[in-house]
Amino acid sequence: MKYSFLKVKSIASLFVITGLILFSSCSKEETKTTNNDAVVQVEEAESNEDLIIGSWVDKSPAALHFSIHEDGTASSDNMKTLLYKSWALEGDQISFVIESIGNKTSSNDTLNYTIEKLTNDELVLRDGDTTHEYTKD
Repeated sequence: MKYSFLKVKSIASLFVITGLILFSSCSKEETKTTNNDAVVQVEEAESNEDLIIGSWVDKSPAALHFSIHEDGTASSDNMKTLLYKSWALEGDQISFVIESIGNKTSSNDTLNYTIEKLTNDELVLRDGDTTHEYTKD
Protein backbone atom coordinates (compact mmCIF):
# COMPACT_ATOMS: atom_id res chain seq x y z
CA MET A 1 0.00 0.00 0.00
CA LYS A 2 2.79 2.39 0.88
CA TYR A 3 4.50 1.65 -2.47
CA SER A 4 1.41 2.53 -4.59
CA PHE A 5 0.87 5.78 -2.67
CA LEU A 6 4.46 6.85 -3.40
CA LYS A 7 4.00 5.87 -7.06
CA VAL A 8 0.85 8.03 -7.39
CA LYS A 9 2.57 10.92 -5.60
CA SER A 10 5.61 10.76 -7.91
CA ILE A 11 3.38 10.60 -11.04
CA ALA A 12 1.45 13.65 -9.81
CA SER A 13 4.73 15.47 -9.16
CA LEU A 14 5.90 14.59 -12.66
CA PHE A 15 2.72 16.13 -14.16
CA VAL A 16 3.15 19.31 -12.10
CA ILE A 17 6.81 19.69 -13.11
CA THR A 18 6.00 19.03 -16.78
CA GLY A 19 3.22 21.63 -16.66
CA LEU A 20 5.52 24.22 -15.09
CA ILE A 21 8.20 23.59 -17.72
CA LEU A 22 5.68 23.95 -20.56
CA PHE A 23 4.18 27.09 -19.02
CA SER A 24 7.56 28.75 -18.49
CA SER A 25 8.67 27.97 -22.04
CA CYS A 26 5.95 30.24 -23.46
CA SER A 27 7.53 33.44 -24.74
CA LYS A 28 6.18 36.96 -24.34
CA GLU A 29 6.61 37.71 -28.02
CA GLU A 30 5.77 35.62 -31.04
CA THR A 31 6.62 36.06 -34.68
CA LYS A 32 4.48 35.08 -37.60
CA THR A 33 5.60 34.70 -41.17
CA THR A 34 3.17 35.84 -43.81
CA ASN A 35 2.94 34.46 -47.33
CA ASN A 36 5.43 37.08 -48.57
CA ASP A 37 8.01 36.04 -45.94
CA ALA A 38 7.65 39.30 -43.99
CA VAL A 39 7.79 38.93 -40.23
CA VAL A 40 4.99 40.35 -38.10
CA GLN A 41 5.83 40.95 -34.46
CA VAL A 42 2.95 40.74 -32.03
CA GLU A 43 3.16 41.20 -28.30
CA GLU A 44 1.34 38.20 -26.88
CA ALA A 45 0.15 39.99 -23.74
CA GLU A 46 -2.42 41.95 -25.74
CA SER A 47 -4.41 41.21 -28.87
CA ASN A 48 -3.73 42.96 -32.17
CA GLU A 49 -6.95 44.90 -31.71
CA ASP A 50 -5.90 46.17 -28.28
CA LEU A 51 -2.48 47.18 -29.57
CA ILE A 52 -3.75 49.00 -32.66
CA ILE A 53 -6.22 51.24 -30.79
CA GLY A 54 -4.81 54.76 -30.39
CA SER A 55 -3.33 57.72 -32.24
CA TRP A 56 -0.54 56.98 -34.73
CA VAL A 57 2.07 59.52 -35.85
CA ASP A 58 3.47 59.09 -39.37
CA LYS A 59 7.29 59.11 -39.32
CA SER A 60 7.54 60.14 -42.99
CA PRO A 61 7.80 63.75 -44.26
CA ALA A 62 4.12 63.51 -45.31
CA ALA A 63 3.16 63.31 -41.60
CA LEU A 64 -0.26 61.76 -42.22
CA HIS A 65 -1.39 61.06 -38.66
CA PHE A 66 -4.54 59.11 -37.80
CA SER A 67 -6.37 57.57 -34.85
CA ILE A 68 -7.99 54.17 -34.53
CA HIS A 69 -10.90 54.04 -32.09
CA GLU A 70 -12.23 51.07 -30.13
CA ASP A 71 -15.74 51.43 -31.61
CA GLY A 72 -14.52 50.66 -35.16
CA THR A 73 -14.25 54.26 -36.28
CA ALA A 74 -11.06 55.98 -37.40
CA SER A 75 -10.18 59.63 -37.77
CA SER A 76 -7.61 61.76 -39.54
CA ASP A 77 -5.63 63.75 -37.00
CA ASN A 78 -4.16 66.36 -39.36
CA MET A 79 -5.67 65.78 -42.81
CA LYS A 80 -8.61 67.80 -44.07
CA THR A 81 -8.94 66.21 -47.52
CA LEU A 82 -8.34 62.54 -46.62
CA LEU A 83 -10.74 61.50 -43.88
CA TYR A 84 -10.41 58.13 -42.18
CA LYS A 85 -13.91 56.82 -41.40
CA SER A 86 -13.61 53.24 -40.10
CA TRP A 87 -11.22 50.30 -39.82
CA ALA A 88 -11.34 46.51 -39.80
CA LEU A 89 -8.70 44.02 -38.72
CA GLU A 90 -8.44 40.46 -40.01
CA GLY A 91 -5.29 38.54 -39.12
CA ASP A 92 -2.32 40.62 -40.28
CA GLN A 93 -4.48 42.71 -42.64
CA ILE A 94 -6.00 46.08 -41.76
CA SER A 95 -8.45 47.99 -43.93
CA PHE A 96 -9.50 51.62 -43.67
CA VAL A 97 -12.59 53.15 -45.25
CA ILE A 98 -11.62 56.67 -46.23
CA GLU A 99 -13.28 59.68 -47.83
CA SER A 100 -11.23 61.81 -50.17
CA ILE A 101 -12.51 65.38 -50.43
CA GLY A 102 -11.54 67.49 -53.42
CA ASN A 103 -12.84 70.64 -55.07
CA LYS A 104 -16.62 70.16 -54.96
CA THR A 105 -16.22 66.38 -55.17
CA SER A 106 -15.70 63.53 -52.75
CA SER A 107 -15.19 59.81 -53.08
CA ASN A 108 -15.04 56.84 -50.74
CA ASP A 109 -12.41 54.14 -50.97
CA THR A 110 -10.90 51.31 -48.96
CA LEU A 111 -7.18 51.20 -48.19
CA ASN A 112 -5.76 47.74 -47.43
CA TYR A 113 -2.44 47.16 -45.67
CA THR A 114 -0.44 44.25 -44.32
CA ILE A 115 0.74 44.76 -40.76
CA GLU A 116 4.49 44.14 -40.79
CA LYS A 117 5.08 45.09 -37.15
CA LEU A 118 2.76 45.95 -34.27
CA THR A 119 3.89 46.69 -30.72
CA ASN A 120 2.68 48.98 -27.93
CA ASP A 121 4.37 51.96 -29.57
CA GLU A 122 5.26 51.01 -33.17
CA LEU A 123 3.20 50.18 -36.26
CA VAL A 124 4.60 49.29 -39.68
CA LEU A 125 2.16 48.89 -42.58
CA ARG A 126 2.96 47.60 -46.06
CA ASP A 127 1.09 48.43 -49.25
CA GLY A 128 2.77 46.53 -52.08
CA ASP A 129 6.38 47.77 -52.12
CA THR A 130 5.67 50.77 -49.90
CA THR A 131 6.23 50.70 -46.13
CA HIS A 132 4.62 53.19 -43.75
CA GLU A 133 6.06 53.57 -40.24
CA TYR A 134 4.16 55.04 -37.28
CA THR A 135 4.73 55.60 -33.59
CA LYS A 136 1.96 55.73 -31.01
CA ASP A 137 1.19 59.23 -29.79
